[in-house]
Amino acid sequence: MNTRLTTRLIGMTFGATLLVACTSAPPVSEERQAIDAANHAAGEALAAQAPADDALLAPWLAAERTRIGDARRAAQQQFDEAERACWRRFTVNACISDARIERRATTDRLRQEDLALNAVERQRRTAERLRTLDQKQQDAEARQGARP
Repeated sequence: MNTRLTTRLIGMTFGATLLVACTSAPPVSEERQAIDAANHAAGEALAAQAPADDALLAPWLAAERTRIGDARRAAQQQFDEAERACWRRFTVNACISDARIERRATTDRLRQEDLALNAVERQRRTAERLRTLDQKQQDAEARQGARP
């Protein structure tokens, strides 16, 4: 019975250690933090370019989403070409790793731009909904005031 308890404790300790090892994230380098900050700034700059007129917003969003989609496809195509070229080199793994890092930098920037577009669209829909609710409330108050 003592052996069972010891085995169970060892198993639980090993499991807890494995859980901690699997859930701990690797430290983020200063370079990665700088890239993330630049990507976030690019997204905010794109959001600042959004047209103020609601009628122009939908075509602008569609054009920007098309541009982002095209850039994603181009980044994937560039990665595929770089990967094929890497297989002809002696240092295949390092070459492919570099190509992945390049692709990730591009796709991360595009993701931030996509998130910024979504935020602009969400803010506009929210503002429109609030205007609609305010108008309904004013209409209801006017009807209430018109009744004897």
